[in-house]
Amino acid sequence: MKTFIFLFALLVSQTVWGQALVGKWQLMKQTSCIESELDNPNQSEDMDELMAEMNSRKNRTADVIQFKTNYKGEQSTSILGKRKDVNDKNFVYNLIDKQLDILDPKSKTIIQSYIIEEITVSEMILADANRTCDKKYFKKLPQ
Repeated sequence: MKTFIFLFALLVSQTVWGQALVGKWQLMKQTSCIESELDNPNQSEDMDELMAEMNSRKNRTADVIQFKTNYKGEQSTSILGKRKDVNDKNFVYNLIDKQLDILDPKSKTIIQSYIIEEITVSEMILADANRTCDKKYFKKLPQ
């Protein structure tokens, strides 16, 4: 009986997370481990200038990602997954509890893993599973 309740709770949690994830999301901000280490109140003015220059060189086009109900997705640029040999527009994903895995479409092996740190109706924060200080901040677009 305990096993049945556990499996039912796991299924319900996956369904809830999956429903919250489905839709179009725009990347609003992206931080790296280096930026989080350099961004402190005691840093010098030279470091502030360097950070400002690094931020000004970032790509300013809208990066949009769409998660579909059939565990497939589409992205405008390569937001998730870093391998060059993978089609950077279409992808396959798997969601288990708070872990989002981006899969190779052919072999279904994991390319990249993210932890969903926070997800609401309008916002989502993803952290790289291997480097949790690398974060991506998304805002949900209207359907």
